Amino acid sequence: MLSRLLLNQLIKITVAIPFIVIAFYHLYFFIKPSVTVINESENVITEAIVRLPESRLNFGSIGHKQENTIYHSLSQNDGSYNYSFKIDGNTITGTCGYLTNSEFNKRFVLIVSKSNLVGCSQ
Repeated sequence: MLSRLLLNQLIKITVAIPFIVIAFYHLYFFIKPSVTVINESENVITEAIVRLPESRLNFGSIGHKQENTIYHSLSQNDGSYNYSFKIDGNTITGTCGYLTNSEFNKRFVLIVSKSNLVGCSQ
């Protein structure tokens, strides 16, 4: 009787652990802030870099009608998002948006339009 109770408890624990791990995994990405670059231009972005006060996010190459997202640290000094995109041999730089320390679940998006103009939203 006692071994049957222990076996039932062991089964419950074995089933619960993967659910807990999956829940923490999703919670991690829910809490972490992110930056997404969306390429709606007619060209490939050969290099996409976004600088934060405490980080440098290198998105690499982003194809036509594609996007890339990078999650970054919650620990940031206050400051702006500074971007640099290389498109068709030209470099587009600028600043937009503002971030502060410990902004949970902040989603910042940079969109490169068909005319290679950059728009930002949060």
